[in-house]
Amino acid sequence: MSQTKEKQGILSLKKNADKIDILAPQFYAVNSKLKLAGGLDANLKNVIAQNKVKVMPLVANAGFKQSVIHNLLLSPTAQDAIIKSLLDTAKKEKYIGWQFDFENISYLDKDLYSAFVEKTATALHKNGLILSVAAVSRSVDYENTDAFKNWGGVFDYERLAKAVDFISLMTYDDPNSVGPVASEPFINKVLAYVKGKIPPEKLSLGIPLYNWGWSVNPFKKISAGGTYDGLLYIRSNFRHDLGFDEVLGASWLTYFWNNKQYQVWYQDKKSFENKLDVIKQNNFRGFSAWVMGVEDPEIWSALSKS
Repeated sequence: MSQTKEKQGILSLKKNADKIDILAPQFYAVNSKLKLAGGLDANLKNVIAQNKVKVMPLVANAGFKQSVIHNLLLSPTAQDAIIKSLLDTAKKEKYIGWQFDFENISYLDKDLYSAFVEKTATALHKNGLILSVAAVSRSVDYENTDAFKNWGGVFDYERLAKAVDFISLMTYDDPNSVGPVASEPFINKVLAYVKGKIPPEKLSLGIPLYNWGWSVNPFKKISAGGTYDGLLYIRSNFRHDLGFDEVLGASWLTYFWNNKQYQVWYQDKKSFENKLDVIKQNNFRGFSAWVMGVEDPEIWSALSKS
């Protein structure tokens, strides 16, 4: 995360800490030496302490490198050392637990990954800590795509759900989208697939707060992590049109620059409220949003009413 987005995230935390059940900052990783590295900066720690926010940090494979997580899964000794580091760090920093955000894992490592999650969950639970997993979403048992083989295919939702306290199901990014980061039809397809695999009370719906930008002609994605502040800049400085696609369940903006047309699909209060309705209707545990600081600030007013 850039320093600017990090600062914006801390500002958002200061304003909205009372609406946050668990904060999951991404500052830890398993590095190439299979050691736990990282830590929260002093400014973030101060805000957390002042607002008494419960913290469950994310831990990822450094750079989301597949070799790092693969090597970890092949080494029980390295796994034991990582688990000990997680326990020691949580005790020292007063974390309530951890969330695994290991990504770019080969689907061939599915059983190894599930076993590692189970071993970690057992150790954390014995020490009064929680473990959750951020899981890349899919809607099929198998398909010959990179999205399946290196991202979604490794997650055995049913087995993982039995081991962990909850799963943050990342119903984003839709690899086949030509518009929103995650349309309602895409989300519904994923939820239909995991029904019966993840109990509702253990499912936290992943909601992206960033936006995607597209060039209309030629048609191609030109940005994948846009902010709401950036959207406001466009609205203030360019001729544009606004709308909401009822089928896709997402807001859009089109604008012109140098005689070329562009389009941005973004999360706003209306699309966010639609997702809150899905959570209520299905009695899900809640939601996991990524990432604070880039969002439409109006979503917090929607949340306060939920």
